[in-house]
Amino acid sequence: MKDEKRINLAKKIINNNIYLTLGTADNKIPWTAPLFYAVNNKYEFYFISKKDSLHIKHISNNPKVSFSIFDSHQKEGTGNGVQGSGISIRISDHEIEEALKWYKSDFIEMKKESFTGSAPLRFYKIIPDHFYILDPDEETDVRIEVVL
Repeated sequence: MKDEKRINLAKKIINNNIYLTLGTADNKIPWTAPLFYAVNNKYEFYFISKKDSLHIKHISNNPKVSFSIFDSHQKEGTGNGVQGSGISIRISDHEIEEALKWYKSDFIEMKKESFTGSAPLRFYKIIPDHFYILDPDEETDVRIEVVL
C-alpha cells in the first residue's frame, strides 16, 4: 500500500502541473529551462522548443537530462514535487501525430506543419529512467524513487 500511495502522489503531481524545469549541460555550461509539457500514459513528456535554444543545443550533444515538477505555490515545508532523469530526443516527423494527441496549446497552431520544414519550433520528448519524490511518511526530507 505504501508504494501505491507514493506512486499515486507522483502521478498526481505530474498530472496536475503544466511546467517542468529541464536541466541540461555541456562541458562548460549547466542550464535549466522552464518548459510547458504534456505527458503520455507511459509518463514520457512532450515539449516544444526552438531548434537553436541553449537547452536544445545541449541535448543534441548530450541527451541526458534532469527535470523537476512542482507547484511553486505550496506553503514552505509542506510541498512535494517530482524529480527525475532520463534522455531527451527530438521526435521524428512521423511521431508528431502521436505527440499532438497529448500536447494541447493555444500558443501555436497545433498541426504537423508547425513543427516541420522551415518552422522554427520542434517537438521533443523526455524518456525518463528515474522518478523521485519526498517520502510523505517521513518527517524530514527523504528522497525516494518511485517506479511509474
